Amino acid sequence: MNDRIKERSFLVPDTEKRLFHLLNAMGIMFGGQIQAHQILHRVSKTARKILAKLKSEHKIVEHTLASGGKDYKLYTLGPVGAAIINVSYQPDYWFWYSDADTIRKLMSVDLYIQMCDYLSAEVLVLAANKPYVHTFVHGDRAYRIGVVLDDVVSLIELYRWEPPRERIILICQEVNQVDCLLGYLGDQAPIRVVTREKLKEGLIFYKPEHGKWVFDIPDKAIKRAKAKFTETPPIQKRVIHKQRVLM
Repeated sequence: MNDRIKERSFLVPDTEKRLFHLLNAMGIMFGGQIQAHQILHRVSKTARKILAKLKSEHKIVEHTLASGGKDYKLYTLGPVGAAIINVSYQPDYWFWYSDADTIRKLMSVDLYIQMCDYLSAEVLVLAANKPYVHTFVHGDRAYRIGVVLDDVVSLIELYRWEPPRERIILICQEVNQVDCLLGYLGDQAPIRVVTREKLKEGLIFYKPEHGKWVFDIPDKAIKRAKAKFTETPPIQKRVIHKQRVLM
């Protein structure tokens, strides 16, 4: 198999379209192994080749964000990518994002990737009213996604009048950022908190319990085929995750 055939085999149309739809819904994402690479391919070398191909074909657009003396690659939807999924294209639409909006969107992508991995399924991304950033939908369950920076007051004002009844996941830097919400939340409140650092490890949530945040780590169950009375060993099936623990 020559190199040209190998390169063509890297790109699966469904995977390509998944990236375009996600960029259209979320607006922006990081390059590198954290986000874009995980969407396209688990092998970094392969993911870089795919990204280079998508850029050259104007399906995505690469940007450089300078912060703290470092340069970070960001990606937005390109004109060809927009045409493929039949949505309108607005050049440099991300310039309208504030710094806080950009951070919220990037942190939401981290949660999206972890939820898809945990559920072993696609998660639909929809718009949400403020103070939330997005709505993630899986099956018949919808989750309002919020990112807490320095704006926890908006959540206090919301919950003081009406405690949350819909499923909510809040992302923050440190869990103590949302300690002030505990006074408005009962133990049965359908709300979970995840910190940015813990999100790198997986879905490690906190939930309210007796006036404090406690760990709530979703369970994982391994389903195995039943052994038969033959010399052939039982078939090992893939890990299946219990979805009920996500509220």
